[in-house]
Amino acid sequence: MVVICDKPYPENSAHEEHFNTFSFPLSDFQKYAIEAIVTGNHTLITAPTGSGKTLPAEFAIQYFVNQGKRVVYTTPVKALSNQKFYEFSKKFPHISFGLCTGDIKTNPNADVVICTMEIMTNYLFTSLDTTSADSNHLQFQIDVKNELAVLIMDEAHYINDDERGQAWEKAILMLPSHVQMLMMSATIDNPQGFAEWCEKKRNIHISTDDNEKKVYWAYTNHRVVPLSHYGFLTTTEAIFKSVKDKELQKQIRDSTNTLIPLQNANNEFNEQGYRTIVKTKTLFDMHHMESKRKHVLNQLALFLRDREMLPALAFVFSRKHVELCAEEITVPLLEDDSKVSYIVRRECESIVRKLPNFQEYLQLPEYNRLITLLERGIGIHHSGMIPVLREIVELMISKNYIKLLFATDSFSIGLDCPIRTTIFTNLKKFDKKGERYLYAHEYSQAAGRAGRRGLDTIGYVVHCNNLFDISSVTDYKSVMSGIPQKLVSKYHVSYGLILNLLKNGKSGCFHEFSEKSMVQNEIERTVNNEKNAYYVLYEKMRKKRETIEMARTPRAVCNEYIELEKSAKNSVNKKRKDAEKAMQSIREEHRFLQDDVKAVRELMELEKECKNALESIEYMTQYIQCQTDAVCNVLLEDKFIHKMADDSYEMTKLGKIASGIAEIHPLVISRLMVDTNYFEGLSAIQIVGLLSCFTDIKIPADEKMSRPMISDLSLAHRIQQMMSLYDSYEQIEVDRDIRSGLKYNDALSFDIIDMAMQWCRCSSETECKYFIQSSVAEKSISIGDFTKGMLKLVTISRELTMVCEEFGQFELLHKLGEIEKLVLKYVTTSQSLYV
Repeated sequence: MVVICDKPYPENSAHEEHFNTFSFPLSDFQKYAIEAIVTGNHTLITAPTGSGKTLPAEFAIQYFVNQGKRVVYTTPVKALSNQKFYEFSKKFPHISFGLCTGDIKTNPNADVVICTMEIMTNYLFTSLDTTSADSNHLQFQIDVKNELAVLIMDEAHYINDDERGQAWEKAILMLPSHVQMLMMSATIDNPQGFAEWCEKKRNIHISTDDNEKKVYWAYTNHRVVPLSHYGFLTTTEAIFKSVKDKELQKQIRDSTNTLIPLQNANNEFNEQGYRTIVKTKTLFDMHHMESKRKHVLNQLALFLRDREMLPALAFVFSRKHVELCAEEITVPLLEDDSKVSYIVRRECESIVRKLPNFQEYLQLPEYNRLITLLERGIGIHHSGMIPVLREIVELMISKNYIKLLFATDSFSIGLDCPIRTTIFTNLKKFDKKGERYLYAHEYSQAAGRAGRRGLDTIGYVVHCNNLFDISSVTDYKSVMSGIPQKLVSKYHVSYGLILNLLKNGKSGCFHEFSEKSMVQNEIERTVNNEKNAYYVLYEKMRKKRETIEMARTPRAVCNEYIELEKSAKNSVNKKRKDAEKAMQSIREEHRFLQDDVKAVRELMELEKECKNALESIEYMTQYIQCQTDAVCNVLLEDKFIHKMADDSYEMTKLGKIASGIAEIHPLVISRLMVDTNYFEGLSAIQIVGLLSCFTDIKIPADEKMSRPMISDLSLAHRIQQMMSLYDSYEQIEVDRDIRSGLKYNDALSFDIIDMAMQWCRCSSETECKYFIQSSVAEKSISIGDFTKGMLKLVTISRELTMVCEEFGQFELLHKLGEIEKLVLKYVTTSQSLYV
């Protein structure tokens, strides 16, 4: 049973010796978490940003390493993994740390391995297989059954992420029962329900109560540094040439260049403040006084500077506008005696010099533009920047060199950032479906960056209301203090899942694994709700039948009349007249016909609804089994698996190839490899062109290619084969209602095929520099996006390399071995200042 830690922690606990290792008093939730760790249980910590969630994780690292055990610390994004590696390595020099993100692999045999959750999930599926090939293929080496003590999951609410959430679920299901879990989140929905699922599923195979692990839900809603939310409006003196009324002038002066309360530290929304903003903006509109963004941002920057509310983090939900906003700041932000403008270039150069190719970074226009901003106390941070430049910004923030940082909301994901004020330049953002309001948990996560523990007594959240339309009060409230995003399982029965279960020694009954997932809980809830709805419908139907049995018009006559109505409606000429004549005859014979026919129609509708409800219940009850069978049938038909005489399954060679592919569609790429005799006839550079179709680099919509436009006929033919395979599997999934979770819409991108191959041919720094500043820039591709694309390409090639090593495909192995040095060069690398 989940231990809900909602009471003050008892005094004179048996665990005081652990608490006393800290030089400051611990919060109750931290004490409960430490108790769970030392008593061998699981922990779910939910607490606002900046409340000290990481402290129990740091305790667990030291506690288990001191026992000679090993720890895995997972994060949702590579950038956070890199930063945690840097932070922990400095904080605990006596402990060895390793980093495995797919792009970077360092010290994989360390006491503590930091990695992304996808890598951990893939590792669990592979490492638990005793017959697996050479363990050196794995990202890191831990004997999970004997060495691993705890799996720490930072930002655990990512289990609710549409595309990546299932990695968290599968890791929880795959983890051996003796391994403890420590999960941390600021914004997860229904934490008690999540904790109950974790506890139930983790203990499902444990036969004795002695070994069962409880989940401690250690939580607090208290923010160490409380947040207050405000609106901010500004204008120019020009408005007073138009507004002559003294009272209106006073209203405008009173509500501009000041903080307008919107929500207090108790999350109580201030409707008066909201109405003030709406009223003032209406006045602006009436007098056609729209302030330019540059003026608004500079006025706000001055306001914050003069009231000592810096450093500030301004969220801008567009990478392009992050940079434009930063360039628009012209007011001085640094203190008069600040040395930042004189030393920041030298310090950044000193940091970058740790890289062997530092000169290449120092000569980048992007680097010099960034330094120019930093010299003014301004920073930018978004995913279109190359990692090294983003890390420079993070390091400068930690040194308090940055007074105003413009960033996309990706910066709200766990990255350490001492900030006093957060600024919202909009409450809407674009996603794949279009523009929408921020979800409450997104707003909470971003706003929560404000307030520095130990430095501030309050954190400020400021809305730049000049810059966006004011929504209804309901929408505004929903963004700021609405309910968290509902936790819904993102689990899919995929081809890779079945193949990995086979790799792990399971030969059948694959549905049993999936029935432990959260999706099964949701199915059971849905089935119960649908059964209750069915019982209500059935009772209505039963009563309606009783009524009809007592009707004065026989049921058979009513049925006949209804059929004649249909016939009259769908017929012409004589047939229609005959039907109408027969209907007239029945009406004359049966006085109460109309009422009784109406009742029969209602009964027929109820019978139809009951039939549909039963079919829906049957479908939901059998959903996981049906999905599993459908996926297995595809694998059988395409010879990825083979069915034995005893109805068990085993993988074929093709299946073993596919089981080693996680980055892209495993069936498509494995079949393409085999069908083309392992890319026979393609050079290493052509293979780069082929794999570039999976990079999904962001291209402006009006420039995006819908099909490959390349002159290389041999490569074009292979890409066409790949497209046909994608189309085939997409149609199979549609026809058979398979929901594998694989992406088909825009799964392939044809925009950089030639570009990727040209990049391979750049052999000098000069050629690389020219290519980046011409070919890449002309396509409106950022260096950061191009780098991510090349890193993705290399990750895929590494998976294919492992396949070739296992099956002795030495010709392709040799070609794949060339790819990394062909594409990872100049500043397009996986280099990190944190490693």
